[in-house]
Amino acid sequence: MNSTSTSNMNRKEMKLLAFDELSRDRLFAIMKNLVLSYNWAWFKGTQITIEKYGLDALSDEEHTELLREFGSRQSRKMVELPIVSGMDADSIIKGLQLSYWALFENIELTKLSESVVRMRTIDCSLQRNTKKKWGMEYPCKTLGASFATRTGFVKAINPQAEVECKFSPPDPRPKNIPENVSCEWIISIPS
Repeated sequence: MNSTSTSNMNRKEMKLLAFDELSRDRLFAIMKNLVLSYNWAWFKGTQITIEKYGLDALSDEEHTELLREFGSRQSRKMVELPIVSGMDADSIIKGLQLSYWALFENIELTKLSESVVRMRTIDCSLQRNTKKKWGMEYPCKTLGASFATRTGFVKAINPQAEVECKFSPPDPRPKNIPENVSCEWIISIPS
């Protein structure tokens, strides 16, 4: 590219050109690195908040609303593109397969019926890291963050869908839920 064509391009076009010239694999690697970096910052910010203010600081309404919006923004963009084009159980599964959880966690999605999906997180990284750092379970259910994020995500695909937590720490583990399952959620679509 010569200096004349460079001077005619604005900065945004130049930035996009740098990404356009990358192979799909390299672009994916860069995007994944960015997401992993943001995820690390989120975990570190959560750790700092807990150490400075305690766990209760993560259960206020502002934090809960932030996480609900985080969930919603993920799936809303998939609907707008349209990567996810329906409001049924299969559409919710497809969205979850492309979600934050699928990228960072080992999730198990099971279509229990035409209107019910079960989502399980297997060996959750947040639980592992909390046990390692503080020797305790992260109280996902008590804080409400996991529920808020999943509810925001699912309702952006289908506003009528309901999310129910079947098991999440600090709940006692039900006998029918395997030891490697960190949490279990049921997503129901009313008929």
